[in-house]
Amino acid sequence: MRISKNILLKEIPFEARDCHALELYLSEMAAKGWMLDEIWIFNIFKFKRCEPKNLRFTVDIPRLSDTCPDTSLQNYELLFNEYIEICESSGWKHIVEDSEYQIFFTEDTNTVDIQTDDSLKLDSLLKINSGYLIQMLSFFFLAMTWGKNNPTIESYSYGKLCMTIFYSSITFFFCLNFLEDLLWKLNAKKSLKEGNIVKYPGLSSFKIKLLIQKYNSVAIIILLVGIFILQNENQIIYLILAFSIGFIILTIMLLVNIIKNHS
Repeated sequence: MRISKNILLKEIPFEARDCHALELYLSEMAAKGWMLDEIWIFNIFKFKRCEPKNLRFTVDIPRLSDTCPDTSLQNYELLFNEYIEICESSGWKHIVEDSEYQIFFTEDTNTVDIQTDDSLKLDSLLKINSGYLIQMLSFFFLAMTWGKNNPTIESYSYGKLCMTIFYSSITFFFCLNFLEDLLWKLNAKKSLKEGNIVKYPGLSSFKIKLLIQKYNSVAIIILLVGIFILQNENQIIYLILAFSIGFIILTIMLLVNIIKNHS
C-alpha cells in the first residue's frame, strides 16, 4: 500500500525459513527503486523511494543472548554494538534492527557472508518463534469465540452447514501452514546431518506466500466489517460462506506451493 509518493508499506509474513527469499525480495525492491527503511509491528515493512540500485541483502540472526553470560542490558548493548561494527567492517551496512534478526545490505556482490557456518545459521533459525503462526492462531481463537457468542446463526437455513465449512476451512489452512513449517525444519535438519546443502524457499514461492497473505488480510477485513454492518442474519451467513470459499481457495494455493517446494 502506497501512502505517499515516496513511502510504500507492505505486510510481509516472514518466517525463519524465508530468510533467503526475503533477501532476494529486498534486492528486487531496491532494483525497482524501493529501499527498506523500517519494520513495524505485524511485519509491516516500510520502504522509501530511492534510485534503483543493485544491492545485496542479508538477514542475520546473531543470537547474542547465547554468547553473553551477563544478561544485563548494558553488557548486551556493548556486545550488540561490537557485532554491528564487525559486520560493517566486513562491508555490510546495517539498516534494520529487530529483537531476533538483523538486516544488512552491500553494494559489493563479492562481500563475504556474515554467517558462513550452515549449522550455526540453521540452529539460529530454528530457535526463532513462528510469529506468523501465532498471528493465525490468534485469529482462529477469535473466530471460535465469535461463533460461540452468536449461536443463533446455526438456527437459520443452512446456518449449521455454513459454520461447519467456515471452521473447517480455517482449520485446514492453519494446519497446512504448520505442516509447511514442520516439513522444512525436518528436511533442513536431515540435509545438514547428511552433509547436504540446506534448501530454503525461493523467491517465487515467497511471492506466492505474500499473495496468499494479501488476499487473507483483505478477506478478514471484509468479513469483520460485514459482520458489524449487516443486520440480516442470512446476509451474514452468505458473507461467512463467501469468506470460507475464499479460504478454501487460499488453502489450495498454499498446498500447491508446499508440493512445489518439496517435490
